[in-house]
Amino acid sequence: MDDVVAGALPQFQPMTETVVILHVVFASAWFGHKLLIPRDVRVSVRTIESGQLLVDRMQRAQRLGILSGVGTLATGVWLTYLTTGFFDAPLPIYVALGVVILMFVVGATAGRTSWNRIRDAIASNDVPGAAGGVAAFNRALNLESLLWILALTMMFL
Repeated sequence: MDDVVAGALPQFQPMTETVVILHVVFASAWFGHKLLIPRDVRVSVRTIESGQLLVDRMQRAQRLGILSGVGTLATGVWLTYLTTGFFDAPLPIYVALGVVILMFVVGATAGRTSWNRIRDAIASNDVPGAAGGVAAFNRALNLESLLWILALTMMFL
C-alpha cells in the first residue's frame, strides 16, 4: 500500500480483480433476488394453495439473500483490505459498511417479523391474515432496497 499516490487508485492485481468480480456478483444477487418478491407475496397470499408454494419460494429467497448479503459484506471488507487498508479507507466506505449492517438489522427484525406473520397465517389457513401482513413486509423490503442503493452510491463518492 506504500506505492499508492494520494488521490490515485492503487494498481489492481489479479487477486483484487477477482474479488471485485465476486463482490459485484454477490451484490447483484443480493439486490436482484428480491426485486420480484413484493408482487409475488401480494399475489400469492390470495389463496392458501399459492401461499403454501410462496413459503417454499421464500425459504429459497431467504437463503440466497443471506448468502449473497454475507458474501457482499465479506468481499467488501476484503477489497478494502486489498486496496487501501481498513484504516486508510475513505469515509464513504465506512458509511457503506454501516448501511450494510443496518440492512442486516432491518432484514432480521422488520423483514423477518412481518414475513413470519404472513407464513404463520398461511399455515393456519388465514388468507385475510396473510394478506394483512403484506404491507409491512413490503415496507421492510423497500427500506432494504433504499439502503442498498445508498450503500452503492457510497462506492462512487
